[in-house]
Amino acid sequence: MTPVGFSERPFDASILGRPVWCLDDVAQAKNAVTDAQRESIGLMFRRGDASEGGILEPLGFRKIETLITLGCALPGQKQRLPTGIGIAQATDADAIADLAARAFRSDRWHSDPEIPDDRADAYKAAWAHNDVLGRAGVTLVTLNAAGEITGFNALLFRDDALVVDLIAVAPDHQGHGNGSRLVTAAIAYGAGRFKTLQVGTQSANTASLRLYQKHGLQEIRRADTWHWTPS
Repeated sequence: MTPVGFSERPFDASILGRPVWCLDDVAQAKNAVTDAQRESIGLMFRRGDASEGGILEPLGFRKIETLITLGCALPGQKQRLPTGIGIAQATDADAIADLAARAFRSDRWHSDPEIPDDRADAYKAAWAHNDVLGRAGVTLVTLNAAGEITGFNALLFRDDALVVDLIAVAPDHQGHGNGSRLVTAAIAYGAGRFKTLQVGTQSANTASLRLYQKHGLQEIRRADTWHWTPS
């Protein structure tokens, strides 16, 4: 039974193979550890202000990341998608999931040494698969000369904001401007449809930060993420 101040994360649990909780109320953190141990919780996480570390870390929570949210205003007039950019179809879900499993290394699951890499890979693969099948409003892709998908940008529709949910380039196609093309494509897609573009990335992922800043996105806020796992 999940105690007050927490919420279950069934999707996360299905990948990790053990229950996963989100700590919604930091004031409940002290009781959380006892409850989590009793319930054999595999992972409990909290995202909040950096000051919460003073409460969480003495209880065994480990700071995993600082997540930076960036954003920019979008043009008011609609634009065409750049050449070489397509829109993913349901039949592309498996290929994009495979790409996601190989591409991510800076996210919080991969950054936590207590989470096996194969579980972190599976987490991103399943997330990307769900995005293509409808969780995202649209998934834009980069294509090579043979029409194969080399990168993707899954975008959520949140009122007047277009939000990057997952963005990745296949490892063997990185360093050739594909990430920049995917950001440009998101701006073009959102122009005339949404007022702002938002994206989150880790403070340690300096390459991504430079990429987004190059395209005019500026920091809006930041939050720290902590993980608790059984000792």
